[in-house]
Amino acid sequence: MSTPKQETPATVEVTLLKDHTHGGKKLKKDAKIQVTAKQREFLIKRKIIASNSAAMPKATTSKAKS
Repeated sequence: MSTPKQETPATVEVTLLKDHTHGGKKLKKDAKIQVTAKQREFLIKRKIIASNSAAMPKATTSKAKS
């Protein structure tokens, strides 16, 4: 029996424009973090990252090993 493919959310590296807490960690301006498309949009709306911060790549699929 084959295991269904699982999608891994695509992430992109962005640079913070101001101090921000991400994943429970306090980060300073200019820190670089990995975010998903939803997180990126959230951060852009709140002017925590620039709106031109890296375009999102497509999600990748990975086969689960059986």
